[in-house]
Amino acid sequence: MLEYVRHVEDSHRKSFGQFFTRPDIAEFMAHWVLASGKKSLFDPAFGLGVFRDVVPKNSSIEFSACEADPGIVEFWERQTGESSEFITVEDYLRSWGKKHSNIVCNPPYMRFQKFLNRDAVSREFQRHLGIRLSGYTNTASAFLLKSLSELGASGRMAYIMPLEFLNTGYGWLVKERLIESGHLFAILGFDCEKDIFPDATTSVGIILYDRTVRHASVKFYSVKSLSELEAFDEVEPVSDIPLGKLDPKSKWLPLFQEQEFGADPTRTTTLDLFGRFSRGIATGANEFFVLRPSTAKEKSIDEKLECVPCITRSSQIHKPVFDTADYNRLHDSDKPVLLFSVSGTHSKEAEKYIRFGENAGFNERFLTKNRRPWYKTEKRNSSPLLLGVFSRGGYKVILNRSEVLNLTCFHGFQPNLFGRRYLEHLFLYLLSKTGREIISLSMRKYGDSLDKFEPNDLNGALVPSQDFFSSIPAEKASEAVKAVKETEKLPQWAEDFFAPLKISGSDYQE
Repeated sequence: MLEYVRHVEDSHRKSFGQFFTRPDIAEFMAHWVLASGKKSLFDPAFGLGVFRDVVPKNSSIEFSACEADPGIVEFWERQTGESSEFITVEDYLRSWGKKHSNIVCNPPYMRFQKFLNRDAVSREFQRHLGIRLSGYTNTASAFLLKSLSELGASGRMAYIMPLEFLNTGYGWLVKERLIESGHLFAILGFDCEKDIFPDATTSVGIILYDRTVRHASVKFYSVKSLSELEAFDEVEPVSDIPLGKLDPKSKWLPLFQEQEFGADPTRTTTLDLFGRFSRGIATGANEFFVLRPSTAKEKSIDEKLECVPCITRSSQIHKPVFDTADYNRLHDSDKPVLLFSVSGTHSKEAEKYIRFGENAGFNERFLTKNRRPWYKTEKRNSSPLLLGVFSRGGYKVILNRSEVLNLTCFHGFQPNLFGRRYLEHLFLYLLSKTGREIISLSMRKYGDSLDKFEPNDLNGALVPSQDFFSSIPAEKASEAVKAVKETEKLPQWAEDFFAPLKISGSDYQE
């Protein structure tokens, strides 16, 4: 593997979504799969052949594989001196009509939006499986869905892959297919993902699927160290959930953790009752669209007519309450807080700047090339609540009392008519210790202790009900916000007020 990485550019590996499996993990997966008794093993993403390497050479196991990258197959042949006649060099997602007794795989990982053949692949899935793939589906999940349809009637399958689909909107379809026939045995989540994929930026795990038996429940394991795989039969699962209680539309990542607490269902509701979060403005080329005041002046771009005030980085806001004076301080310090924003009619200076952008190729970026015109930015209203997309050790929540817009570093909340009344209440809850703990149940866990929220994660998160919020008079909520602005801390009475919303794990599960 190291030899391949030294000789092949990162751009090539990324274009094929190549992340390589450790031999000890490959051995665990292959041996578990071969316990089905079937004397064959198929790998849909051969790579450098680690799953073939762990199959004893003198065994009667028939090994076959598929690989989309002819370059890596040629490299494998040169390194091993062996023939690749058992490898079919083709795109697995475009090849249909085959069945396999056993399957083991580390599928390529890339966002489906970056997969060049995604439209053709989507049509194939619709035709063969009756599945309409979401644009957010990653290639690993597409591989898994296809392999599920190809696994033989009494075979086993093991997949090592990102587990983000367990908490995403597009993932409900994958989870539904996994549990619909009762053959999903277990999912292993790794707490030591950096030991598996050093470059991992997402949670990693192994899916064990067994067509030899119908299982009444699914086991969820939290693997603390790879040594646990050596005596896996002795490891106790964190959760063993009956199939009837596994909802494919719910988030499954919390099932890898002891359920120490939950939210009182009699006092909570989902946040979307009060409004919705949506992602910030995506420019597709911040180097072009984001300006410092000095840059706008230098290029004679009219700030008031051809720019809008905008928070462009999470680090620009340090305090939980942000107002116009805070923005002005950023502006006067020449921070990059202007968003170039023009439409069809604009000045000669703006036109000159647009031509500069085209000469630099900004109009050919992934997002900009699909816009008409390419330099037209998304139209948004300022959001009175902002919540940080990524975090380590706690999310950032901001009460925005300015008219400033925000880029994708924050999700922005737009209250509905009902939610405007409780805007300050929501802010206080999101800021509280109890609120943070409950809201965090809906976040996605990535590698290196990185947490992430998607807008729909937040919109479905649990918050106090209207009746519970109504216990705080509007005047008292405003006083608490004023205290937060002055001290950057939530008053203790507010912490105490929200505390009863959190209940113990045993009560929650009941």
